[in-house]
Amino acid sequence: MIPEPASIDVESFSPPLPELLLDRRAVEHDLGYHSGTAPEPVIAAIDELLPRVASHAQLQCGFRILPPSSVVIGPESVSCGSVSLSMGSVITKQLKSSSSIAIYVSTAGHGMERWANQLMAAGDMMQGFVVDTIASGLVEQASLWLEKKIAASVKPIGWSLTNRYSPGYCDWPVSDQHNLFSLLPAGFCGITLTSSALMVPVKSLSGVIGVGSGVKRGAYQCSICDLKDCYRRREEPEELEEQR
Repeated sequence: MIPEPASIDVESFSPPLPELLLDRRAVEHDLGYHSGTAPEPVIAAIDELLPRVASHAQLQCGFRILPPSSVVIGPESVSCGSVSLSMGSVITKQLKSSSSIAIYVSTAGHGMERWANQLMAAGDMMQGFVVDTIASGLVEQASLWLEKKIAASVKPIGWSLTNRYSPGYCDWPVSDQHNLFSLLPAGFCGITLTSSALMVPVKSLSGVIGVGSGVKRGAYQCSICDLKDCYRRREEPEELEEQR
């Protein structure tokens, strides 16, 4: 009999900003610069904007671990009861040893998006772009923070986590967001979907993580995926990776 977490109910959180990696070096990296190589106007913008993030960010994240008895991982899709997630073979191969899956979401909220739009509307395109980049980094950091919560929830039964996988990557169509979100409460963490399956707020992430005793989290293997513009392909500075 496959063990199950003590609770498989959904859990949601508001990650404390100080617990996320948000500093000049991280923002430089997300803008495409190596540490210390960004032009002085960009550095000045980062230093001016970072202290103001707390008054605009509305971080939320959460997850649901599905009952193992409802999850069947096939060669091209994952069946979750009556819902089928058409992830494609690239992802299902990475999940094949999982006992179940955790569905997760994270968002920076509407505040960061409004702030970036206000700056751009006022003609400050550079500051608006920096805020937009900070918001993207915040969502990624919130997702990393959430991984630790998921790992802690399954550790008592000897389970570990795979990497995260999201619709839109590795041949998993974005349109499958509707099926993914049907497995979560309506409006979970304040996120909704448009008819074209885009998330609102825009600065949001969603996806699945495999959980089980026979899985582990590894480096992202770009060789398994042919998506050329994936952010995971960007070389990550060693010192940043160590902090994360």
